[in-house]
Amino acid sequence: MLRNYFKGFGDISSENMDFLLSHCTSLEVPKGTELIKPNQDVDAVYFLEEGFLHYYTYSDFGERVTLKVVEANYCWTMMDSFVNHVPSSDYCVALSSVRLCELKRENYQAIKSKNKELSNFIQSIVEQILSAKVIEANKKSRMTIEQRYLDLLENHTKMVQEVPVQILASLIGTSRETLHRIRRKLAAA
Repeated sequence: MLRNYFKGFGDISSENMDFLLSHCTSLEVPKGTELIKPNQDVDAVYFLEEGFLHYYTYSDFGERVTLKVVEANYCWTMMDSFVNHVPSSDYCVALSSVRLCELKRENYQAIKSKNKELSNFIQSIVEQILSAKVIEANKKSRMTIEQRYLDLLENHTKMVQEVPVQILASLIGTSRETLHRIRRKLAAA
């Protein structure tokens, strides 16, 4: 699955693809496991093969705010902590049993320094992921809460079916009660 994911970012030689994959470690993570917590230096990039991760923080009022629900076939890390070696201020918890590949920082650096092809390939991946995040944020900023929920239904059906309602509500920027009203309205239509 990771090989196919990488192929989506462009072509690299089989030798370099094998070298890249040889630096990744497969992990099984039980539901409820904290992968990342505040004050932790995030030293890995993760590729989620199966399950859901909940990436969140707390507001100044003590409310949990969902920043992202990470789902299968997605590459993810807390970029600021990973790149700048600063402690994270957020959490990441397995919402379900999770299967992922982990690429540690030292392996990431080794891959980047191996040769120009791999370095350019990794840079392309990072740029495309960051670009997708900006596009997603811009798209969501122009949507109503109901439109955000409909977008989740259309594009992330499994997430809507398996992730707890309070997390989905936080993800789209509303309360659990408002999300229940939207669901009732849509069911009645």
